Amino acid sequence: MSSALDSSPCLQTADVNIVPLCAGGDPRCGDIIRDLQNIDPTDAWLVGGKAFHLGALMRNGFNIPSGFCVTTEAFRQLRIDERGEAVLPPSLRGLLADAWRRAGLNVAAVRSSASEEDGREASWAGVFPTIFPVYNAEEMIAAVESCFRALHAPGAEFYRRSRRPGRQPPAMAALVQDLVEARSAGIVFTANPVTGARGEIVINAVRGLGEPLASGRVNGDVFVTTRAGAIKSESLSKKPFMLTRAGEVTLAPAVAECRSVTPDEAAALARMAVEVEDLFGCPQDIEFAIAGDRIYLIQARPITGPVERASICESEVERYLNEARARLESRVQELRRQGKLRGRQAIFSNGNVGELLPTPTPMSFGLFRAIFGGRDAAIVNGRRKLGYKLDDDAAEPLYELICGQPYFNVEIDAKTFGIGLPIQVDAILESIVREPGRASYPEFGLYTQGLGLNQALAQYGAVEGRKHHDAFWRFHASMVKAAKEMLLRYRRGAKLWLSRSLEPPRPDEIRASDARLLAAFQQRLDHLRRILCVQFVMAARIAFFFADMVRWRLERHLKDARLTALLLQGLTGSMVTQQAFDLENLAHNRITRDAFITSYGHGAANELEISLARLGEDPGAIDLLLQELTVSGRQPAAEFRKQQRRRRAAQRALRRQLADRGVGEDEVRTFFADLRLAQAFLPLRETIKHCYTGEYRALREILLEINRRLGWEDGDVFYLEPEEIRDCFRSRDALAPLARHRRRERKIAALLAAQRRVPAVIFADRMQSVGARAEGATSGNLKGVPVAPGSAVGRVTLLDEAAIRSLSGKEAHRERIIVARSANLGLAPLLRVAAGLIVEVGGVLAHAACQARESGIPAVVLEGATCLLREGMLVSVDGETGRVEILDARDAAR
Repeated sequence: MSSALDSSPCLQTADVNIVPLCAGGDPRCGDIIRDLQNIDPTDAWLVGGKAFHLGALMRNGFNIPSGFCVTTEAFRQLRIDERGEAVLPPSLRGLLADAWRRAGLNVAAVRSSASEEDGREASWAGVFPTIFPVYNAEEMIAAVESCFRALHAPGAEFYRRSRRPGRQPPAMAALVQDLVEARSAGIVFTANPVTGARGEIVINAVRGLGEPLASGRVNGDVFVTTRAGAIKSESLSKKPFMLTRAGEVTLAPAVAECRSVTPDEAAALARMAVEVEDLFGCPQDIEFAIAGDRIYLIQARPITGPVERASICESEVERYLNEARARLESRVQELRRQGKLRGRQAIFSNGNVGELLPTPTPMSFGLFRAIFGGRDAAIVNGRRKLGYKLDDDAAEPLYELICGQPYFNVEIDAKTFGIGLPIQVDAILESIVREPGRASYPEFGLYTQGLGLNQALAQYGAVEGRKHHDAFWRFHASMVKAAKEMLLRYRRGAKLWLSRSLEPPRPDEIRASDARLLAAFQQRLDHLRRILCVQFVMAARIAFFFADMVRWRLERHLKDARLTALLLQGLTGSMVTQQAFDLENLAHNRITRDAFITSYGHGAANELEISLARLGEDPGAIDLLLQELTVSGRQPAAEFRKQQRRRRAAQRALRRQLADRGVGEDEVRTFFADLRLAQAFLPLRETIKHCYTGEYRALREILLEINRRLGWEDGDVFYLEPEEIRDCFRSRDALAPLARHRRRERKIAALLAAQRRVPAVIFADRMQSVGARAEGATSGNLKGVPVAPGSAVGRVTLLDEAAIRSLSGKEAHRERIIVARSANLGLAPLLRVAAGLIVEVGGVLAHAACQARESGIPAVVLEGATCLLREGMLVSVDGETGRVEILDARDAAR
């Protein structure tokens, strides 16, 4: 730019003399050396984080000191010399020397640019070196080698171990740039690094080069401005010297106390910093230098740590909530215009789906909706195979994302259970108005399934009652037939066929061309929605149907259905339960670690959240699970046998109880036939889910490769939706800011969920409840829904979606009560070493409840549990009544 100190925009092209850096068309040079002008959006892994960001800034017209990048390909060609040091081979040293001469640099700085650097989660600030002044090619080559060696220096390895390991081995590139003879230099933060305020720009500056400020040798001046550049406050410090290319220069006392930048320069810096933030889509930490009348950018990286979390202000949250309410109102009106909603109420519930996907990334929710709710997808095809009457698009409007949380539309859901008889939609909705908890797993207890003749006659009259009664029992007979046929197919070979989905993706899929990579993504998605998840839908529907028949018969004959949970524990055939047994086998060296990873490496704390690392990506998580198991003293296999004995004893007692009540032999026989089918399909449902989520590992690998080729920040691809993937390479520049915007929105959604401001059941005529604040509890009794029998007393351990990692450093013991928003299959091993479980969403047939029963621990669904309860609280949990009592809140701050 001609001048950065006036009111003109900052985005102007730098005046640099661009010359080719590669002599003689050497084909190796493009991979070894990359001019900053030629770094493109796919080069992230080639040039490292620092150079990649500078390349983006240069493409967008910011002033960047001229120079080039020695890429990670050069790093990979390091050799060990006779002194045991890593050095570049002679051929590469020659290429670098040629590049130096052609670049025309007089004095340079050589700076590291590691593949791990300058990301949103870790900045690596100060870990790797910057070397200056560099005067010739020989010094430059030595400096590059020093940067390369620093990748595995002790300090870097210590910092690396403190972070979650990356998907690919780290690599190092090095920047070689003109060393600007700065009059002033420093750092600009586009959010206040102390308070997190997004409306404040903070400038920290010194005279001369910025190294004394970065190293802490000089405090520098601090200016706080608005985003428009108006100075709100300034704090000047004494600057006894300044650093120049030639070395340190002592400053006269009068000069030492003067401003390092003028008010006009501070305003220009603030405006420029805002433009950099707009480019990258998140708060930035920017290094600058001023020479003459020009501002040069030396580095720009995301601000990491608490600033991003603190930067969400209430006005931003309110704007987000207002948009969410308006969007939901518009959606309800649209569905009514289309004739898809006819009930007096429009009600949305996060039961079941909220358990599966708490605060999902757009990709995770989009995959779920495409697999299950799309036209001709798994719900429609699976239920049709069982005899339900559904239109092709019956499930398309089923799922909604409200304030970042997944919900299902109750009326749409109820209509997907049609068997050819009128569905009493308004009666169902009114039941939820009276008792909102019934919206969690409404197919269990709310949607009418069991139907005695007297009940049918009383409800529908003589003619219609007989019709309803006979139709239902014909459907019951067809479900029995379908269940037996599915079990037979599974035993004859479907089990082996399902297990193939646990195989990792083929190397040729990941190494394929862009077009073939996108095709592989779509093929695996189609396989899930048309085949694997159709089987899951069928198994889940059969399991729930017959479990509800058990509940209905218990209520009919005993006037009490609490025995249902006990009858549905200790069930064989679940791969999720087998995982606990195999973890025990691994602990006793009865199986190998490789065998364990082969079967369970695709799992995660929430396996349907595709942005989460899989168990096989982080072997340290397995060590932690083994440690938990050892310290707890639990014996999963032995305890499971006890659960089986309890269930069988309950079944024998139930037979006697039914006989004592005068229940006929045919009815008892039918009762236990239904019970056996529920007991067979509940674990089969878990096993099929265990298998189909194996495909998620392959989808994740494909998405990570797409992310790498796009050159985006780690994980940004998970903020796209599945249908956007097919155009991601053509529309890279348009989709990148959209992904960053959605990442920001997910942070707000997570904050709202943590504050318990999004209710489990949303009534469209009570929109004010969306965003309303809820109070926590410090003592007393709380009433939830019992889902697994037993009782326990223990200390609260709060878990998030990275639950396995979050246990690191916490004491492992059997008196731990796990409290989580939801508990998916990935947390099953942890339940084997806990005393009890409390979750916010779910029901008696939820995955969490099933696994709690198999683990022999009590479980309760308590809305808002993660806010009502705090880490370290002493609580009692009663899985028979649903009561949670806070016994001691004094340790809540632990």
